[in-house]
Amino acid sequence: MQVTLEIKDDNAFSILETLKSIKGIKIKNIEQSNEKYLTDLANAYKETELAEKGKIKLKKFEDLIDEI
Repeated sequence: MQVTLEIKDDNAFSILETLKSIKGIKIKNIEQSNEKYLTDLANAYKETELAEKGKIKLKKFEDLIDEI
């Protein structure tokens, strides 16, 4: 089962520490995941702009498939 909690900053650390001590509970920091996703998306957009201007060359779809 997956549960999402919204915790006020002043209580977050104590609640997270309590949850971490319970066997079988995994904590995932959503804010860091979202930040990484947005950073990756911004980098991909910049690469696309550079490719359109001819400053970099992107891999072909076929080459990406071959890597897999």
